[in-house]
Amino acid sequence: MLCEILQHSGQVLGVFSCANSIYHVEAYLDHAATTPMNPVALQAQIQASSLIGNPSGSHRAARVAKDLLERSREEVGALLGVAASEVVFTSGGTESDNLAIFGSIGDGKIAVCSTIEHHAVLDSVNAYGGKLIGVTRSGVIDLEGLESLLKEGGERVGVVSVMAANNETGVVQPLAEVCALVRRYAPRALCHTDAVQVPSYLDVGKITAGFDLVSISGHKFGGPKGIGALIVRRPVSIKALFHGGGQERELRSGTQNLAGAAAMAAALRDAAENRDKNVRRISMLTEKLRGGLSAKLAAIKPNGVDEMQMCNITNYCFDGLNSEEILFLLDSAGVYASAGSSCASGALNPSHVLLEMGRSKSEASGSLRLSLGVTTTEEEVEYAIEVVASVVRELAIKKGALWI
Repeated sequence: MLCEILQHSGQVLGVFSCANSIYHVEAYLDHAATTPMNPVALQAQIQASSLIGNPSGSHRAARVAKDLLERSREEVGALLGVAASEVVFTSGGTESDNLAIFGSIGDGKIAVCSTIEHHAVLDSVNAYGGKLIGVTRSGVIDLEGLESLLKEGGERVGVVSVMAANNETGVVQPLAEVCALVRRYAPRALCHTDAVQVPSYLDVGKITAGFDLVSISGHKFGGPKGIGALIVRRPVSIKALFHGGGQERELRSGTQNLAGAAAMAAALRDAAENRDKNVRRISMLTEKLRGGLSAKLAAIKPNGVDEMQMCNITNYCFDGLNSEEILFLLDSAGVYASAGSSCASGALNPSHVLLEMGRSKSEASGSLRLSLGVTTTEEEVEYAIEVVASVVRELAIKKGALWI
């Protein structure tokens, strides 16, 4: 099997697949789906992978592994503003979200979330007959709706889950206001937030202050896939999903992913140390992207721009077009993007997020998410502007879209 590194603007952007086909990348604009692995994190992962001990063992090799695991836990906790003992390592964001929801309900309790949550939360809430709160056309949770629900039945609520920032539109949610309403009307309920998208761009510890449960995922900020964490602030008590050896405060049994934990801690540290610098640069690139596309496609406007947004995500609706066709043509030109959540994009159904924001099925079926990251270059953005505008214009003319 042959793997050849492709170089573009001095950085690694793609590889040969091992199935006799090649994909070339001119512009990787899908950082909200997953990020290139940070070299610092990769080095930490390689070093940790050389350790042979199981952190749960008792001999010297095991103790060395245990020491690294706990140092990684301490670092993650310090960077997120919590105690090390409040960090529960998981396999990623989906498991963290599921543990938060399913671990918090029972004994007649229900879960509550917004209608634009990631399916890891939304489907978990729906599985046990939970309650959903709608959003505005700008993609912000309806606080009055949440208040009404909590007033009427706050004693039945076990957990309220509202994401820190939406993974499709980048709209930042009013977590402080959400938490205040829960504390006032449902004081026994737990507050959970899916903060998977934000560590590279916002101070997680600051924006989630007061929340009982916080989910993160390593591969969203330069760490490896297959590792995440759920912050479980003491003295909160939730139920485990897995049973076995009792690892991770008996909340997540199973041999810990030592290399993943060490790499995630390294990636999180680098993200925190360089956050301000990266946010400034990515914000400028995002403005360049939006300005360039607006100049070429004057009739379109990004979704969610009326509210506070993450600096790296831009989401468009191209009414009458088909996301699958758009992505195919972009892919052919070496521009990698998505129609929304990559976890749900296989079927390419209309985005539930955009539908809940009041977009029509025709609009939501032609959605495109362009998400930048710390490795994005100005050349990638310039190339993407030309290709996206050309592809959209070509399809719009072909389909007779009136807005072109």
